[in-house]
Amino acid sequence: MLEEFIRVNKFDQAYLPILQKKLCFEGECAGNGILNYGVLLTLATIISTYGVIAGSTATVIGAMIIAPLMTPIMATTLAIVLGDTHRAGRSLIMVTISTVFVILLAALLTCSISPLAIDFQGNPEILSRTAPDMFALYVALASGAAGAFAVSRESVSDSLPGVAIAISLVPPLSVVGISLSKFQWGDASGSFLLFLTNLFAILPELGIS
Repeated sequence: MLEEFIRVNKFDQAYLPILQKKLCFEGECAGNGILNYGVLLTLATIISTYGVIAGSTATVIGAMIIAPLMTPIMATTLAIVLGDTHRAGRSLIMVTISTVFVILLAALLTCSISPLAIDFQGNPEILSRTAPDMFALYVALASGAAGAFAVSRESVSDSLPGVAIAISLVPPLSVVGISLSKFQWGDASGSFLLFLTNLFAILPELGIS
């Protein structure tokens, strides 16, 4: 039964070119793809930052759904699996730039409403992201596996919005930016640790799938 499941669900090599086109911004539509990525990342950061500050779970979930940061992370993993150092390096650079961008934009947005007091001790959206534990690692590993499975199989790609919610990449970075703008170094480091936990949980999974 297990052998049958593996055989039926093994990766279809014919899907590889489509997967590479989906994850790597290449070809004639590369410029368009990067522009769309930048717009979505900016909007996701704005929604996430203000949602976190307001303590609105629904708003933060909305930001998770539209956040495209998982794409270059998955592209990095795919390139590593294929031994394509050029694509891996380029995708990793995009992940790094995106990470810095989200943190800086979140900090700037927080500074723009500086008179507003932020309750770092009572805001549940901040508290849930500043002290990651082993359960956060387990969730990240399972979410990363689900994301790799969904993105590598066209028939289950409809599950990606749910995976994006579970993985949660942009909200922790928003909390980093919010915390840095208010000189809350401990909260910033804790939230960045959560982001790294999610990041490194995703990276190996596409190779396994």
